[in-house]
Amino acid sequence: MLIPLMLALALQAGAQTNIAGKWQATTTPGTTWVFDLQVEGNKVSGTVSQTGDKTESAPIYFGSIEGNTVSFKVTSPDGDRIITFVGKITPVDIGFERLVEVRPGGSRGDTSVFGGNALLNISARRPTEGGARGARGGRGQQ
Repeated sequence: MLIPLMLALALQAGAQTNIAGKWQATTTPGTTWVFDLQVEGNKVSGTVSQTGDKTESAPIYFGSIEGNTVSFKVTSPDGDRIITFVGKITPVDIGFERLVEVRPGGSRGDTSVFGGNALLNISARRPTEGGARGARGGRGQQ
């Protein structure tokens, strides 16, 4: 009886941390943030990008996963901001919190994924078949 329970718990834990692939969050109409994650052991790499009027992309660095928490950093394309993402992984989404650090003399930017004036909390989901968008941004404010 104990072995089936342990196997079930191990399978559930593995499913929660299988985050490799694309995740999306629609923050405003026509704008989608895309997290393309690669996982090797406890290291996370990949890219963060944005679609819509302002298309941008940046590589992930200092990425890691521990239990049901993923964290990584990206630098804004203009080099003015370092954005840290910390996400809680659930079976249906990753709830990300963003921390934006503006370099001395840098600009806060705009409301893009790399901007200091964007949502601070968002929910990213796997894209659905047929190209439907992922989850909407959260209510996090600055």
